[in-house]
Amino acid sequence: MSEMKSGRVVRVNRFSVPAGARDEFMRLIGRTHDIIRAQPGFIDDMVLEQNSGADTFNLITILQFEGEHVLQPVIAAVAKADAAAGIDRQMLSRRLGVETHVAFYSPVMLPELLPA
Repeated sequence: MSEMKSGRVVRVNRFSVPAGARDEFMRLIGRTHDIIRAQPGFIDDMVLEQNSGADTFNLITILQFEGEHVLQPVIAAVAKADAAAGIDRQMLSRRLGVETHVAFYSPVMLPELLPA
């Protein structure tokens, strides 16, 4: 995200998690969200889960922030906490077989919802 915007930013993380890795991965998500919730500029979060059969869980985490200006400090806080705890997220994801997709979104107003 090279261009700074003044509006809210929503980060959506999609995870495909093998059933045997679900509990450990959910603990990591809980730990991560605890850190993020304590950061300035954090607004709200949500974790959604869908069971995709006996072998896979699909998880979505949604994090809302005041704007792009808070993202780098939040990312740095998570990285610092991970380093202190000896957590390597890439290695952990590989070990657990978790597939990750991350994207940032900005809320938009639909023209038909605007007052006339």
